Amino acid sequence: MRPANAWSWPPSGDKRAHRSSYAFLLRFACGLESRLAGETEVFGQIKESWRSFSAAPSLLSRQIHGCVQRLFKDTKEVRAAQLSGLGSNSYGSQVRRLLGAPTQGPTLLVGAGQLAQTVAPWLDTHELLLWNRTQERALELQRMVQRRSAKRVCHVLESSEQAELAAWSNSGNVVLCVPADAARDAGRIAAWQSRPRQGGRIVHLGLSQSTAADWAGVPGLTDLTALFDMLRAQSDQRSAQLAQARRACAEKAALHSLRSDAAVAHGWEDRAAFATISS
Repeated sequence: MRPANAWSWPPSGDKRAHRSSYAFLLRFACGLESRLAGETEVFGQIKESWRSFSAAPSLLSRQIHGCVQRLFKDTKEVRAAQLSGLGSNSYGSQVRRLLGAPTQGPTLLVGAGQLAQTVAPWLDTHELLLWNRTQERALELQRMVQRRSAKRVCHVLESSEQAELAAWSNSGNVVLCVPADAARDAGRIAAWQSRPRQGGRIVHLGLSQSTAADWAGVPGLTDLTALFDMLRAQSDQRSAQLAQARRACAEKAALHSLRSDAAVAHGWEDRAAFATISS
């Protein structure tokens, strides 16, 4: 028997509101709500969150399973039909464009969190140096990089400040996937400026408006602002594709709201689980 608080798609309440909610979820999963519009990482993050959430069977996971699978199916269809050929659009791909042609010397990647995991496979360098305050996390990142590219030379540095600064002094490029750190940044800048080999770039993905002043004038520096400026300069075709994808999301949401035979029972409070799989 259906629970007393069950609802179906389309729900019996305000269909316009639920259609709007589903359209937003679909745009979110397609990367259309991200600041980097069309980025691909968010869909993988949602799927991984759902795998973790549904690993322990529960009434809630069973209740929303149908809607989640429909969301995944629609996301793949929109990306295939409207966003294919858009060009790789991830933080990693944009960092690689910002770095340009490989320079002499290794590339140093500072940080080993989710952003670093996204960026690392895209770094076009023969030798990659990984530094993180927690060396175990850097070792995990090293294993991920080498699973994807067995020939990549990838070294994990000691977690000491001295090891990091020594790498700054000898690297051709540096990518930071950590927030600005007033206690460490002066040493980083000094090590970069004292290199015997000039040239190269620093791509700092952790700078904010309040911390950017500390890095002002550092040679070769580029940050998220430059990344987003580069995106805004891309062709009108990209804008047209993104607009088509957003329309497709709205059309799929409207279509589902008309399908009375696509009902899946849910508790009204169970919609909060969508926040869990997209957080």
